[in-house]
Amino acid sequence: MKFKLIFALLLLITINGFGQNLNMVIEVNERLVVGEIAGAYLNFENADGTKSRNLVGYHPGELRLQKEDWEKIKAESTKKITLTFDYYALKGKYYNSVNFGIEMQKHHFDKSYLILRVYDFRERKFRKRYGCLTDEKYIAELNFPQGGILIRCR
Repeated sequence: MKFKLIFALLLLITINGFGQNLNMVIEVNERLVVGEIAGAYLNFENADGTKSRNLVGYHPGELRLQKEDWEKIKAESTKKITLTFDYYALKGKYYNSVNFGIEMQKHHFDKSYLILRVYDFRERKFRKRYGCLTDEKYIAELNFPQGGILIRCR
């Protein structure tokens, strides 16, 4: 009886398409993101030039992916994966938003955890610290076991 119940539960989860979540923490300008993002997508580009994007969820500590996302990540035809999201921050009495696009590699999804640190150059201290490394308006780093870190300009 117990075996049948466990089998039925596993079958139900498989049918509903729940996927494995990615252990991931997102920081923007050295502040843990606990709810200030919206419109988080994984954007996929295939070798033949076709593009697609899937909505993903984020809760501090995990990026919520569906089974379809994992299939696209593992597919040989997928050549580029980009995580995009809108970040909202209170500056004075106004909310500012910015869209970030972080390119990820397939091996990132195999790591036991990821820490995504994004530095927005609208804040001067981060522009001075990392601005020499890119011409973009922000820079991102992915930390994981045995991963590297950004080197400061000064």
